[in-house]
Amino acid sequence: MVKKPTYEELEQRIKELEKEAVERQRAEEALRESEEKLRAQYRSIPVPTYTWQRVGEDLVLVDYNDAAAMITQGKIAAFVGIEARELYHDMPELLEELSQCFAEKTVIEREMPYRYRSTGESKHLVVKYAFVPPDLVLVHTEDITERKRTEEALQQYAERLRALAAQMAEMAEAERQRLARELHDQVGQNLTALGINLNIVRTQMPEEAAAPVRSRLDDSLSLVEQTAARIRDVMADLRPPVLDDYGLVAALHWYGEQFARRTDIAIAVEGEELVPRLAARVENALFRIAQEALTNVAKHAQATQVTVTVEVDGGTLRLVVADDGIGFDPSTMPFDPAQDKLRTSPAPLAEPAGDRGWGLLTMTERAEAVGGRCRIESAPGQGAQVIVEVAR
Repeated sequence: MVKKPTYEELEQRIKELEKEAVERQRAEEALRESEEKLRAQYRSIPVPTYTWQRVGEDLVLVDYNDAAAMITQGKIAAFVGIEARELYHDMPELLEELSQCFAEKTVIEREMPYRYRSTGESKHLVVKYAFVPPDLVLVHTEDITERKRTEEALQQYAERLRALAAQMAEMAEAERQRLARELHDQVGQNLTALGINLNIVRTQMPEEAAAPVRSRLDDSLSLVEQTAARIRDVMADLRPPVLDDYGLVAALHWYGEQFARRTDIAIAVEGEELVPRLAARVENALFRIAQEALTNVAKHAQATQVTVTVEVDGGTLRLVVADDGIGFDPSTMPFDPAQDKLRTSPAPLAEPAGDRGWGLLTMTERAEAVGGRCRIESAPGQGAQVIVEVAR
């Protein structure tokens, strides 16, 4: 026989039920407040955000925030409840990424051009898919259209600068050639004629002519010869005839001998002359880069040995100027060849970099002007290598 509860027991049970009801009501109110806060946070996310939910075998658009409503001019509401495979039937890559995010329970991010169906407006977006347990995928979209336009404008500007640099390099070479020709045709010929005239005067002078006059003639002839030799050196620096006549490797051998005499730094040039030869503007650019690299060695490297190598690897020609000097940290240079731009905040220098970084900028511009690439490899105490690569 079941024992009936006493009045006191019934009264106690009623109080417990009332307390549980109050606590449940409070919990429901707290949950509702929490949901409202989360909902408000979701609505106020500053970038367009869309919520997809797994329904059966597909994902369905179930919600969106205020930014999404604004970017679509409110027309996104018409797409709520539509399955992904219907909405993205002509964009399989989006459907695949959305499904992949849900299946792998992961985060996927990509940059892409996108045309809004609701407004027909084309944008460039960064799209981020994020899985939210148990069955949701949040899709955030960030509009980077202006940034991409700016990047494209900067790229076009850089291309124009490179084209201008190439044109200026060609103009500089043409001017060097013109000056060398003028020196040869005018100054050189006049010096030769002057030397001939002085020799004629000297030979026709009577033996009894005063010794001071003969001494002055001998001194003048010596000055003419020295000036002519100096003019020939200047002409060779402006436009080495060996480069035009015999090619890049021969010109590097010639210049290496001059460089070794001036600096007492041993230099070895390695490589065979290319057959067929490179285009004249490419040979000029590589020769000038080698000159600049050797100048930097003489100024900064404290080297005793330099090796200049010309080699062909497949369809690529590689020029390497390597020294055994003190080396340096490439990050201390104002120009970063890896990023092809000036550093905004150069690292503090243990020693002043001088004009080494700007010399590399000049070499890089010369290489890019002929479709090549220049980089430098170095470390403190380990020498340096300037490496230029151009298509053969």
